[in-house]
This record gives sequence, structure tokens and C-alpha cells, in this order.
Amino acid sequence: MFKPQLMAKVREIKGKYISYVVDNMAKNAGHNVLRLPPYHCELNPIELAWAKTYVKQNNTTFNLDDVKKLLNTAIDRVTSENWQNIIEHVKTEENKMTEVDRNMDEIIDNLEPCILTITGETSDSSDF
Repeated sequence: MFKPQLMAKVREIKGKYISYVVDNMAKNAGHNVLRLPPYHCELNPIELAWAKTYVKQNNTTFNLDDVKKLLNTAIDRVTSENWQNIIEHVKTEENKMTEVDRNMDEIIDNLEPCILTITGETSDSSDF
């Protein structure tokens, strides 16, 4: 089965599975929800802006009031310009992954089929 046939099969059965309320709300508002793949923090802009990283790097007292102040400072540091840069970085990473995926699909689609016939006989002799 090739990719187009597999994708047709996915479209055929995907509606049988659970949908999320939030996804339905977004769809009704004309939006599509795209889920981030697990273990790919480079595709999640919030990971780059996380305040916890700033707090972790700057927390020297481990006092709750100081941690709250650090958290507020970290949040204030994320400007609209900073956020735009983060989004552009994520888009660049996504484009790189898309290109790799496209190249892999092309390579796989152009591979010659490998057919192995397994029998009890062999035509080659071995010294082993």
C-alpha cells in the first residue's frame, strides 16, 4: 500500500474515534487544532519563552516571595517582539522538519521493491 492509499484509509476510519470538545469549538469557529508531537519541544513556542527557565537560572534564595518576583519579571521579559522572534524560530524548525520529511518520502517512494524468496534451497555455496 502506498501513501495515498494509506491516507485514504485514515480518512475513512478517523471519524470513528473520540473528538475533543475544544477541537469541536475551534472547528465551529472556523479553526483547525493541530496537536504538537510529543518530545519535540522545539516546535512549541511556549517552551522557548518558559518563565520557569528564567526562575531556575536566577533563583538563589529559594524563598517563595522571591520566586514570585522572578516569575513576574520573567513574564514581563516576553515582549511582543520577543514572542514574534520565538514564533519565527519555531516556523523555521517546522520548515526544516517538513523538508526532511518530504525528502524521506521522495527517497522511500523511489526505492525499488525488495522481494526476498525464502526457500530451503540455496544456489550459493559457503565455506562456513
